[in-house]
Amino acid sequence: MTGPLSGRVALVTGAARGIGLAIATRLADAGAHAIIHDRDAAAADAAVADLRAQNHAATALIADLAEPAAPATMAGQLMAKGSEPDILVLCASVEMLETWDAVSETAMAAQTQINLHATVRLLQAFLPGMLTRGFGRVIAIGSVQEARPNPTHLYYAATKAAQTNMILNLARTTQAPDVTFNIVKPGAILTDRNRAVLAQPGREQQVLARIPLGRIGSPEDCAGIALLLCSPEGSYINGAEIAVDGGLRL
Repeated sequence: MTGPLSGRVALVTGAARGIGLAIATRLADAGAHAIIHDRDAAAADAAVADLRAQNHAATALIADLAEPAAPATMAGQLMAKGSEPDILVLCASVEMLETWDAVSETAMAAQTQINLHATVRLLQAFLPGMLTRGFGRVIAIGSVQEARPNPTHLYYAATKAAQTNMILNLARTTQAPDVTFNIVKPGAILTDRNRAVLAQPGREQQVLARIPLGRIGSPEDCAGIALLLCSPEGSYINGAEIAVDGGLRL
């Protein structure tokens, strides 16, 4: 399919559902070959089948980012197929709701491993190729929790803020003419992860009261800005923190 991203390869982590799938679909709509990463093989294969049914180029890539060797293995698999990514969307994350006095060692380890360690490993695996080829787009999916954390998100919010710091560091220090680093920060988005929370009695009304636009967002609300950041029109956007939250952060 032709489009502004024709010839590009986009690796989206955690892309079998939710925000990741919405972004991968939008990039595929624009002509990119979408690499659908997930640890859930059945869900990733279903997403790829759906994209191919729409005449999009798509490939599943199954890996558990909690495994330290996973990003390097992913890079080797894609290189062998001639599908080295020009675009890396860091969407996979772990979010465990615990207040400060109940944060567990298990929760800290899981969120640190995926939200921080895997970010570094993925960058080490895929950024060198972008720099060598002279084109790259790195987008981290952050969170409104960085600006307005809930009591139950003490550690999760901290890991996402640290991830943002990494991306801003690279945006300032990499200094490659056509390799950019940006952060998209969703607010209350109706994903599988959030659906159960919002279904709690009175919870959706409580959240809506904090959103100036008065509605819960959809995964697709995050996809358009990702496409802009990857498109020629977004080539001069670097080091941006873009909220997609209906004003929830205010």
